[in-house]
Amino acid sequence: MKFSKKKSVIFVIIAAIIASGIFWYFSSKSSKPEVDLLTAKVIKTDLRIAFSVDGKLEAEKYEPGFLIGGKVSQVLVKEGDTVKRGQWLAVLDTQDAQKNLEKTLRDYSIERNDFDEASKVTYADDIVTDTLRRILEKNQWNLEKAVLDVELKDLAVKQARVLAPIAGVVAQLNIKVGDVVSTQNQTPVATIINPGSFNFVAYAEEDEALRIEDGQTVTVQLDAYSKEDFPSKLIFLSPISTIDSNGLTSYRVIVGLENPDNKKIMDGMEGSVLFITKEVQGVLAISNKAVYRENNLSYVDVIDEDGKISKTVIETGFTDGKNVEIVSGLKNGQEIILKN
Repeated sequence: MKFSKKKSVIFVIIAAIIASGIFWYFSSKSSKPEVDLLTAKVIKTDLRIAFSVDGKLEAEKYEPGFLIGGKVSQVLVKEGDTVKRGQWLAVLDTQDAQKNLEKTLRDYSIERNDFDEASKVTYADDIVTDTLRRILEKNQWNLEKAVLDVELKDLAVKQARVLAPIAGVVAQLNIKVGDVVSTQNQTPVATIINPGSFNFVAYAEEDEALRIEDGQTVTVQLDAYSKEDFPSKLIFLSPISTIDSNGLTSYRVIVGLENPDNKKIMDGMEGSVLFITKEVQGVLAISNKAVYRENNLSYVDVIDEDGKISKTVIETGFTDGKNVEIVSGLKNGQEIILKN
């Protein structure tokens, strides 16, 4: 009986030891930190070295106004209207201007008649006195003045209307019937924009302006379209500096924007213009962090479909500083390990 109790005690002790060992094993295993591998895919992409300048879109727009003062009698368009070049936008009351024109035409007729009558009289050269010569010259001057007066009054009538300088859309209308305008108040009648013509305008700092060259590849990225590229072309780099309120010098840059996919773009959209100094297109590329060198060779660690890691020799090409072109050694879509 005593022997059986001793055996039971021994079994209990052994079981406890085993249980403790198992607990220690799994506890130590679970507390051991696991290393998470950072991976990436081999992709086909474009690599470029570029610098960017922030700016915004500006539509081609004009703001025509009256050249003479008067009371607005007609407004012939409204905001949102599509207009043709030369189409009437607004007209001033021309009653007074028309009366002045008619009076001036009558004055011209009188002067013309006097001049013609005086021209019919012939005089011998020896009796054309200085006084008579001055009378003839005055008649000539009066006629020329009358002609000029008619032209000016006719111009005043024509300037009582404002025409659309371009084909486009009335983006803003600033007057209404009954308004009185003057030559001292330069408020435009309307703002006409060409929705099919946009430029991207930016201000480059001195060091950036020096790096801008004719023929450079240029692209515009708009914030509203998640930095998507819009093909562009440098139009103008101003040689005249602009100094802002902080005393910083910059130079106005105008870039023509193309919109081949007819995306909706609007005046004032913000973004950046990229001036590309070097670029390769449609190449296989990986992060620089995946590449390491041994014995003058470049390697990456590739993970196959079974999770096996293999050390692979690669040949690299162009790099933009963050990613590198793969000339040989890898295929599109392969998974690689990134190094810290």
